[in-house]
Amino acid sequence: MDQQQQSNPPPPKPRPSPPADVSPAPAPWELQAKLYLFTRSLGPDKSTREDPVLQGLPPASYNPSETVHPSSLALVNDAPQWKGGLGHVILVRYEASPVGPYDELIMGSDGWANPYEKRTSGRITNIYVSTLQSVWNGRRNWSMYRRCRFTFHRSPTRSSRRFLMMTVDDPHPLPDIPKHLARFEFVPTGSRTSTFKAFLPDAEKPFFAASVTDSYLPGVPLPAILLNPFLRIVQPPLAGDPAHESPDEEWIAITPAYRGRWRVAYIQPAEAETGLERYGDGVQFPQIKPYWVGAKFTGSIDFPEGVKINSSTVE
Repeated sequence: MDQQQQSNPPPPKPRPSPPADVSPAPAPWELQAKLYLFTRSLGPDKSTREDPVLQGLPPASYNPSETVHPSSLALVNDAPQWKGGLGHVILVRYEASPVGPYDELIMGSDGWANPYEKRTSGRITNIYVSTLQSVWNGRRNWSMYRRCRFTFHRSPTRSSRRFLMMTVDDPHPLPDIPKHLARFEFVPTGSRTSTFKAFLPDAEKPFFAASVTDSYLPGVPLPAILLNPFLRIVQPPLAGDPAHESPDEEWIAITPAYRGRWRVAYIQPAEAETGLERYGDGVQFPQIKPYWVGAKFTGSIDFPEGVKINSSTVE
């Protein structure tokens, strides 16, 4: 009897129930988006190469309070998983999605190995989203979202400016998802230019700031055959999250499809009083300085259901 019990695997954990004010929105998702993408060629940082978590990534690639799953830190072929490649700073405003409008600030990079595949892929390491609905469903569907809330309001003394407040609003707090507050500004400064800043709640100086400008050049559609090799991301399991963690060490692969137009965009540091040497402060967000020319996408993004990757799904 004991041998029979030992040979039977434990029953799977039931899928978590959402908070009372959140409705499940399973993949696939179709989103209407305005997205800015800026990149920088990065190699392993000598100052963090021996760090057990960063393993060569720029400082602040993970949120300072983030708990990283052990399998995402395990060596692959006796080497760190990140090999170097393009680092990505991404700003997104989703005008429509299965969970309503929301906003994102993302740090990602390519050149990642994982324990189950020979090829490398992209990975998101730091991300902020604007609603609990997108947090809960995103973590449930793709295991990569942090939980925070954004609200827009007008300054009583600067009525022309809109501010974005990020606070944590989670009736089921998790030990590895730190509760933190940030304040965001998104200020149009011209017909094609806007300034984006992110602050800790009581700070006078932002931890991220940039000025983005749309090119006069018209946008053009790009075929999926050109984009798909660069869009695939593979996300590791979540750590310390009893509601969403994957007990069988499953990773998730996603290749979003973009249908719309791409145009040239530019990024430059915000005004001097931000006090930032680069776009991030190196604590809450990396001190990455992307190339000044990037891209803006306007259109529809299809996020498919993630493909599970584990020892049983690969040869």
